[in-house]
Amino acid sequence: MPAKRIVCLENMNELCEIKTETDEINILTQAIDSFNYAASKIEKQYHLLENRVKELDIELQEKNDSLEKNLKDKEEVKKFLINILESITTGIIVIDPDGYITTLNKAAEKITGFISEKVKGEKFKILFDSGFMRDVDLDPERINALNEILEVETELAKRDNEITNINLSIAPVLDSGKSLAGIVLTMQDITRMKRWEQKASRTDRLQAMGEMAVKIAHEVRNPLGSIKLFADMLNKELQSTTELKELSEHISSGVESINNIISNLLLFVKPQQSPDLKIIDIHDVLDGSIFFSGHLVKHDNSIKIKTKYYAAPVMVRGDKELLKQVALNLILNAIQAMPNGGELGILTSIAKSSQEQKKIAEIRFIDTGISISQKNISRIFDPFFTTKNNGTGLGLAIVHNILKAHDASIDITSSEKGTTCIVRIPIVEEKELKIEN
Repeated sequence: MPAKRIVCLENMNELCEIKTETDEINILTQAIDSFNYAASKIEKQYHLLENRVKELDIELQEKNDSLEKNLKDKEEVKKFLINILESITTGIIVIDPDGYITTLNKAAEKITGFISEKVKGEKFKILFDSGFMRDVDLDPERINALNEILEVETELAKRDNEITNINLSIAPVLDSGKSLAGIVLTMQDITRMKRWEQKASRTDRLQAMGEMAVKIAHEVRNPLGSIKLFADMLNKELQSTTELKELSEHISSGVESINNIISNLLLFVKPQQSPDLKIIDIHDVLDGSIFFSGHLVKHDNSIKIKTKYYAAPVMVRGDKELLKQVALNLILNAIQAMPNGGELGILTSIAKSSQEQKKIAEIRFIDTGISISQKNISRIFDPFFTTKNNGTGLGLAIVHNILKAHDASIDITSSEKGTTCIVRIPIVEEKELKIEN
């Protein structure tokens, strides 16, 4: 019995060992299965994460592309707005809240005479001092206090003393929080418009004065003829009496002087009737006028007349004698404006009309004489207005009317350096000359 029991125990031990090994294998198998399941799950999550990363990459790329496109679009819009800003004829100046210039477009450069690249970042108050614009206070501190748009018409004095008429608008620029972000000044050059207004007003005044002048001339000439007749009769009767004869001659001389004034009055309105228009070279007209005024210049060697003509003949359609009187009046005015001597330059050139784009002749009379004050320059074409002691005030009024009859114009500017008269008259084109020839 003992021997059999020992054998059984050994078998049981073997069975136990086998069972133990089987349990361990099962556990290991379960562990492997769990690991494989976990690995499979991780792999699945990895693939999901990988796909999500790819989706995010695509979305990010799309966002980057969209952002890049938006930036590009904004840059193009910015460039477009800058091009518009530089192309418009309205001058624009932008100042930051501290009074520094941040923007000055091309139109503002032309109007003010400043260069954008040189004034950006400069103090506005230093550049635009108190004398830059008349009757306008451009102190940034006062401008910053504005809470609404301020509009004013003023004159701008450039560094070369040239006066420009402008419409000025000053407006605050507010940010999204309604705080002051800067000041914008817009300016429109209205110099040409003001000149046209002056010309229209001048034409109305001249027309009224012309009608009155004709009436006065006829009323005065009637008794004047009788006085001249009686004076001539007296002169014949008093041949033997020297003193009385001289008195009668004084009467005749005074009558002739009055008649000359009346003739000027009639000439003041005559060009509106029928000037004898022919094709002439404006240089011949000028040479003739310079010749007639030559004796005045010879007596005063301190006055020099210099000419600079266009290289070719400048043909215009005009009345030669009337245009001579225009040039002679302007030359005599220049000589009288230089009592202490000086220089008169007479220049001719070809230009284009600003409105019709037709070619015109420009004749410039530039003297270095006494300037015309700003308060008088708007009245110089008025009949009987004169600053000379012995002047009749009809010279420039006659000039204006003669030029008007020729569809021509005259502009006069004056500064400390002297006075410039610019006569503009339409030229006869070569094709017109060929047709008429």
